[in-house]
Parts: sequence; C-alpha cells; structure tokens
Amino acid sequence: MSAAEPAWSAETGQASWIGERLAPFGASVVTSVIPGGFEAYARVLHPAEEPLHGGGRVVRWAEVAAWSGLPLRPGSQFHSIALPRARPEGEAPWTGQGPHRGSLYPPDAMILAGILRDWTTAPQRCWFCVWDGYGWDGVYLTASDGAPAAEPVRGRRPDPVPAGVRGGSRVRLPHRDYLLYSGPVEAALATVRLGGGHQVANLWWPQDRAWFVATEIDLAWTYVGGPGGLISQLLAETRIEALPAAPDGELSGTEDWVTARAGQTAGRLLSTGEATVTTSRGTLRATLERPGQLQPGTLLVQTVGDNGVTGSSSTRLSRRAGQDLREEISYCLARGIIELVGG
Repeated sequence: MSAAEPAWSAETGQASWIGERLAPFGASVVTSVIPGGFEAYARVLHPAEEPLHGGGRVVRWAEVAAWSGLPLRPGSQFHSIALPRARPEGEAPWTGQGPHRGSLYPPDAMILAGILRDWTTAPQRCWFCVWDGYGWDGVYLTASDGAPAAEPVRGRRPDPVPAGVRGGSRVRLPHRDYLLYSGPVEAALATVRLGGGHQVANLWWPQDRAWFVATEIDLAWTYVGGPGGLISQLLAETRIEALPAAPDGELSGTEDWVTARAGQTAGRLLSTGEATVTTSRGTLRATLERPGQLQPGTLLVQTVGDNGVTGSSSTRLSRRAGQDLREEISYCLARGIIELVGG
C-alpha cells in the first residue's frame, strides 16, 4: 500500500482502549487528547511557517524566540514568544498566520515515523485515525476550459474517501469522531494527498501500543507519549523541534500580560463602547453593544496584523451583568490579541 492510499479499516475496536485512558475533555490537560499511562511525553511544535502553507521556508519556534528575546519554555504557546510587549528591532522571521493547527508538518512526520519505528515490535502493523470533519468533498470554484469565466462555475470536489468508509463505522472519542486505517508506521502520511490539505493522521499507534501520537485539530503542536528513552531521543533530535510535556500539563493558556490587557480593554468598552489595543504585532479594535434585558449584546472585534492579515469576529454576549459580562468580554478580547500572531 503506497503512502498516498490509506488502507481504510472497519476494525474500530482496535481503538477501544483509547477513551478509557483519556482525561475528561473539559479538563483541558495533555491527557485529554493523548492517552495517559505512558512513561514520558513530548510536544512536537509545528513550524511557525513552512512552504506547504504559504511560507518561503521552514521557520522554527526557536528562531521566533531568538527574534523576540522571549524564552521558549516547555509550556510556551506561540504567542508566548511571538508577541513581545515591545517591538524588536529586526524583522520578524515569519510572515504568515503562525503554526498550522491540526496537522503535523509532513516532513517532520516522516522523521518522527523513522524514530518511532525502532520503538515498537510492530512497525508494520500500526493504526491511524483521521478526523472525519475535514471537508475534502467540499464545494470549489472553477472556470470552464481553463479560461477565466465571467461567472465562476460551482463544482464539487469528489470525496477521496470511499463511500463505504465515509458512511461506515467510526472511532468515537470525546468530542471527536475519526475514520480508521492501518499500515506501517510511515502510513501516517497516507492522507497527505487527500483533498490537497497536506493532512497527516491525527492519531497513530502500533499494535503493541508502545507509543502514541496525537494531533488535536485545534492545536499547533503534536503530542507523543511512550518510553522514556523514546522521548529522550525525540527531544535530542535536531531535525524537528520538540519540548517535554507533562501528562497533567495545560493544553493551552494565555500569558498574564495579555489577560491583564484584555481586562483593561474590557473596562474601557463597558464605559465607552469602543476601544483599541495596539501591540507589537498589530492592532485590535472593538465595539460593544451592551446586552439588554430582553436581548443579548454584541461584541465586534477587528484585527489588523503586521503581516497584512486582517480578521473580524462578532460575538453574541449573554444577558449578563457586572463581573460576569466583563469576564466574557475579556476572554474574547484575549483571543483576538493572540490571533494577531496566530495562536
């Protein structure tokens, strides 16, 4: 079976052990997305920029940290190193929207597969899950005969997943359903060509369950659990970028200064209805329509990043008052500030 052709499987019972070893999803800890019980864990960082998603070259987090002068710690989020309080003198080493979420960079996945092969008795018998929510059969636009058309023709990309698989059984885990396939450890890349999205398997493990790889769809890194020797080898590997992880460590977080800045801005919004936040990597503008007794309010956030990327969001606010409303607004503003650098 070639790397471009997943060997789809209906043996979803092969994944039945995973759910019982996961912490509650709402706990938002490392073992909420990767099974507990392994001797050690690591976090493989997705590049800040890479050619498959519009970058000119691979930019690692360490390079971003060197630019900003901020420490790259085991628990760092991307904004922890990419959003310094003051603008550094040199140009930022990345120009896009930050690390790609939900998929390990395929060249890194191949390196990881090569390492993992030596840490299982079953390198040819591995299992892989890919999230079933990817829109590989989504609508796209095309022009007839290859020439520009006055009216784009709406077409539908054929689903690369066979109908029997798409309509068949699923691996069902908390908040996520997956399609299952099998193959040698390198088959983690078997889904890369499906739908043109460069998607690596989200979950993979060998028949002997010696290790486990998990890429949650909303995260900009991939977790690996396994023997201590495996994790030590992974952390020492210079071709990819990995940090140690604790099973009870937080999945994500917000730097204190961002939380404080969002709280201050929420106060101004509640007083005046408008506020602007200027950061070292762009600007956020917010307007507030306060909730009334009979209808929710609306928070409109617009961002303009130094990378030229703009964004906007509109959030309906619940009919809360006082501190609860302020905290709801602060949370939305903090997410907006972080999105200036992509996470």
